[in-house]
Amino acid sequence: MLETALAVPLWFELLATVVYAISGSMSAVRARYDIFGTVTLAVTVGLLGGIIRDILLQDFGIYAFQNPTLILACALTGVVVFFFGKITKYFNWLFDFIDALGMALWTIISVSKGLSAGLEIIPAIILGTVTAIGGGIARDVFMNQPVAAFRSGTLYGSAALIGAIVYALMRQNHVLENWAAVCCVGIVLIVRYASVALDLHTTPPRDYTDDVIRVIGTPVRAIAKKSRPTREIRGLSMRPKPVTNLDKTGAIGRPLEVRTKPEPKSTKHRDRFDEEEGFDDE
Repeated sequence: MLETALAVPLWFELLATVVYAISGSMSAVRARYDIFGTVTLAVTVGLLGGIIRDILLQDFGIYAFQNPTLILACALTGVVVFFFGKITKYFNWLFDFIDALGMALWTIISVSKGLSAGLEIIPAIILGTVTAIGGGIARDVFMNQPVAAFRSGTLYGSAALIGAIVYALMRQNHVLENWAAVCCVGIVLIVRYASVALDLHTTPPRDYTDDVIRVIGTPVRAIAKKSRPTREIRGLSMRPKPVTNLDKTGAIGRPLEVRTKPEPKSTKHRDRFDEEEGFDDE
């Protein structure tokens, strides 16, 4: 049942595993890890994507544990890169190419296994995308770096998703089926490098709450203002009007200013004030 459901050549899966192992071990050498850390990262990055895929498929076992050749290949890759890691300083383009190529190969393998196991197109695409970025996620997490697949920037995980969609549709609908794998690799590489060359990148989140509230609130406030009840009934205004005086011609003058005498500050002053008032009356 395993051979029928998971019909992928061993050499193809070995190639994808070694490519991702090179990516992980090169990252470890750049970070100055020791040989144990380099080999561990090579094995983890090379195999974790496939392990995640096999766990999600549930019924066919973990392919890496059934074929120890994959584990030995990853370990040997880590040792070779550890002792000859100087080349990583001169081949940055190779590092990016290997990472993109490994993502494309894992996409092909995982979508193929998903379709062979009886999954529909959408679950197979999800399986291929998760598997393709699983190794890169493990590398970034183990090295305590922001996960490249989740950060805003050039297209990374999106390239795997597009490749998985194209490959699944071609395989499921038998459209140039023999060229489906080549098309998937080409599309993943083109999308990945085009996003870098043309500066196509995703953006961080932006909160549109205030903009939506402003758009909705403007007409609501206008309607509320028009429907507000008036205080004037039959020409009579309920608003208080200022007191006005009339001049000699009968015209309305300025508002009256009511002035009051200040209260005396003490009883002594008030008594003297009363005496002065009484003196004037006499």
